[in-house]
Amino acid sequence: MVYIPFWICIFAGVAIDARERRFPNGLAGACAVAALAGVWLDLGLNTALDHAGFAVIVYLSLVLTESLWRRLRQTPGIGMGDAKALFALCTLDPLGGIVAFAVALLVLALSCLFTKSRSLPLLPFLVPIFAIIEVVGWTL
Repeated sequence: MVYIPFWICIFAGVAIDARERRFPNGLAGACAVAALAGVWLDLGLNTALDHAGFAVIVYLSLVLTESLWRRLRQTPGIGMGDAKALFALCTLDPLGGIVAFAVALLVLALSCLFTKSRSLPLLPFLVPIFAIIEVVGWTL
């Protein structure tokens, strides 16, 4: 029950990303706060702070990588919205977020190959994969 606000926010982000190819800062912040609050209420403050610390490290690594990519290649790679979404996912479940991100990138690449598209939004792939990981994790 404590994670319902997170899921509402993150799936709203999926709808916006699919339609407009962006993840608004306010919504990303709401997702991160909802994830932090959910983990805090479910697993305690220390675990919530551990997850948030890991999420910060992942986020900063991704932003640095994206900045270098844009500088060297003169073209965007993943979007900053994708980094914000990964921050929220890693705040909820660090390992699940990283695994979902890796699988989503692979599925996205294959989808682009099959559709002959140069780019597609990542969140419609990332969030459902993360949701599957979370559901499977809860049932084990």
